[in-house]
Amino acid sequence: MNSRNFRPRHLRGAVVATAVAALLAGCGLNEGNGDSGASGGGGGSTTLRIGTTTDVANFNPLQSLSKTDSWILNAMYPHLLRIDGDAKKVPDLATGYTYENDGKRAVFTLREDFVWSDGTPVTSADVKYSAETIMKYKLGNVAAKLTWVESIETPDAKTVAFNLSQAYAPFAEGVGFWMAVVPKHVFEKAGDISKFANDSGWVGAGAYILESATPGQRYVMKRNDKYPHAPAGGAKVETVEYRVYPDVNTMQLALRNGDIDLMGTPVPASAVSSFANDSKIKLQEVGSLGFAHITYNVTNKHLAKPEVRRALSMVVNTDSIIKTVLQGEAQPMVGPISPTFTDYDNTELKAYPFDPAGARKLLEDSGYADKNGDGMLDDLDLEMVCDQSNPNLTRVAQVVREEAAKAGIKLTAACVERNTFLSRTKSGDYDIDVSQWAVFDNPMDQLRSTYLSSNPGGINYNLVKDDKLDKLINDTAGTTDPEQFKTKIKEIDAYVHDQALLTPLYVEKIRFAYNAGKFTGFAPSPSDLLGMVTGYSLAQVKPVG
Repeated sequence: MNSRNFRPRHLRGAVVATAVAALLAGCGLNEGNGDSGASGGGGGSTTLRIGTTTDVANFNPLQSLSKTDSWILNAMYPHLLRIDGDAKKVPDLATGYTYENDGKRAVFTLREDFVWSDGTPVTSADVKYSAETIMKYKLGNVAAKLTWVESIETPDAKTVAFNLSQAYAPFAEGVGFWMAVVPKHVFEKAGDISKFANDSGWVGAGAYILESATPGQRYVMKRNDKYPHAPAGGAKVETVEYRVYPDVNTMQLALRNGDIDLMGTPVPASAVSSFANDSKIKLQEVGSLGFAHITYNVTNKHLAKPEVRRALSMVVNTDSIIKTVLQGEAQPMVGPISPTFTDYDNTELKAYPFDPAGARKLLEDSGYADKNGDGMLDDLDLEMVCDQSNPNLTRVAQVVREEAAKAGIKLTAACVERNTFLSRTKSGDYDIDVSQWAVFDNPMDQLRSTYLSSNPGGINYNLVKDDKLDKLINDTAGTTDPEQFKTKIKEIDAYVHDQALLTPLYVEKIRFAYNAGKFTGFAPSPSDLLGMVTGYSLAQVKPVG
């Protein structure tokens, strides 16, 4: 038996930044700002108000989620493991895990004190049900992490064992961290879970349980007194209220005015200095597990050609973007693996040079021409979509569009509301995608999720189907020797870079802004997605004074 105690690998990360706040006029958003639920309220209930720019699109935690969905559902539904401020995987619902049978069996042991909010104990049956449901309906990116599961056993109420077809080193950490555990006794009544909205009557076992949802305005969560990770005496914040704002600028104003206490999203680099003289606002740095990038949909007849993708990489001036758009608050990337992961980042790769003239020549050598003499290459007209809630990326899209025109490439920037953006990228309804991955907790899962053509429920937004790439990924996934594993990861890095399936941009420094005059005690996690608002973090918060 090859057994391993629960010793998660450390992820090395850059330290980074977060969010600012705002005021939404005219929607009745600030109604009821009086005594009942006032922030840090004196003798009554204590409410922590968090700003967001995105409505909840999906209340089913087994599906793929957008930003606000993840925040709210993370606070409601436990995971076997969570990630701490040092980017280490630590126990959440599970006390730990071991590998047996030469790595082909992963065994989790559950805590005894997790209880669903309706009083039903959380058991191994809930974990098994959650995993089997994801596999059955191929739900979200967790489906890919369960690819090798042949069977799941529950020898008792607090033990769950995953039997694998082959050893896969990141399995326990990947599934443990990413998979939400739902109450079997509630969800199994819904039948087809892929169609289950879960939009009322919420039952959870996390720090807070959703009480009401008013799209476009607010989402109100109440403290779960049964949550075992709260400090002695229970969480000090009774109510967490997410308030929806139209944009980041409005949210920043709301924070300054005291209408919210925390920005859920990071502070844009351009706004960091504006908080320097505000004594009540604190900027909290967190590590980064994601990166900004440009992805190409290879089902487009032009973008199916590697030379076109390489030419597009040559009109992106990453150094200038970091200097002007990010105010220097970022680290450049070359390959598809973040430099955060020093063991796996292929430092031998050379960035495509910023050379619009060279890009044009490459395209002309490939058969493109400007027959009508308007300066633009005929028929090379592409749409570039981005998430308008990310002000840095909307500026990046404009900069790239202008530089591409110098190479004779017509790009149209279409920055849209976040849920629309997510829907379009997931369905392949786009040509070029300018976006930012929020959390990649290990390189192997990242590469499988983004490039494996057979990956169920993954995030292969390139829609790439490349037999050589599939073989490289599958071969690496089954490699247990650590040094061979690193070498093979770097081989995949090199292949993706050569094919220009994406243009990496930068690893951003992340800072979150909150009113330190009212609240303290946050336990932040790395990334702009997790940040300050995990259920664990919110349960640690307490009013000042």
